[in-house]
Amino acid sequence: MDIKKRFLFLGPTGVGKSSLVNILCNDDARKESMNEPAKVGSTTDSVTKCFTTYYDHNKYAYTDSIGFGDNQFTTDEIVAMVKQLIDNAIIGYNKIYLCMQYGRISIDIWRYLDLINSVFGDSGLKWCTIIFTHCNEEEMSVEKFLHLNKNDEKIIKLIDKVGNVIFGDLQSHSNPHVDTLLKDIRKRLLDQIKLDGSQSSQFYYLPVPKDPSSLVSTICDAVKNFKPIKIPMEDILAYMKSITIIKVDNTHYYGECSVCLGLMYHTNSEITTCGHVFHKRCIADWFYHNRTCPQCRESCGLQKLLAWLPSQLSVERPKEQAKR
Repeated sequence: MDIKKRFLFLGPTGVGKSSLVNILCNDDARKESMNEPAKVGSTTDSVTKCFTTYYDHNKYAYTDSIGFGDNQFTTDEIVAMVKQLIDNAIIGYNKIYLCMQYGRISIDIWRYLDLINSVFGDSGLKWCTIIFTHCNEEEMSVEKFLHLNKNDEKIIKLIDKVGNVIFGDLQSHSNPHVDTLLKDIRKRLLDQIKLDGSQSSQFYYLPVPKDPSSLVSTICDAVKNFKPIKIPMEDILAYMKSITIIKVDNTHYYGECSVCLGLMYHTNSEITTCGHVFHKRCIADWFYHNRTCPQCRESCGLQKLLAWLPSQLSVERPKEQAKR
């Protein structure tokens, strides 16, 4: 499974990142398609779930994230978050989507912008698209938005720096007749994001700080803007230096296997029907005992793997190539 493009979704909790990932993965704006595979409305119980990547039939990878400004994080969890930021940054993305609720731009949004700018350089915002969610004004456009904010020089400069701006709404309703109307609005938003993604660069944008010390310092400073907390930079720098950064084809990188927690750099991985990817051997062992997804716990299948499963279970597990 070769990945064509990778997209990262950033933004505060509650702005609709997971719902956006779901309608993109499912290519469907129906209400029932908004809740899976990414879990909507739930917060992480562990920062090991800070970044979760989902894959669609077009071989696009969508990385969902939790809000960095959430208050429940302990110091150890923030350290784990910084390590995940490093892991994700060094792989690169074709596009970053910064999601925010339509209206006044919160202080956290400016912190996300500083994070993008500091990690990916002055031109980082040029390949970033802002998605304003909860915007029920169907005729909203960049021109109208700029006119409404003509006296806010900071917002005008921001819109000029980013690559694109999309307005939309993901609202749903329990009344089927009302939801039919809302579905059309959600579909317009889906189509806009799909078009934006298809027009994004084929290039994988990587962090501008090239040496480990500078990258760690940059990411830690950005995270401390969200959470004013002392971060043990020596530990994180040691972690950074322990990573063997191999020149790999990004289309063969699938993220972290949630069964063994190892990074999946090669084509020894398979996708489940619920849109999650695991090492082939890990999901084979798991499926031998049950047929629910190790990540989302939903019933799932993998026809190609099931045919391969019986003959492989008796084979001794090969040692994974060390990456750290």
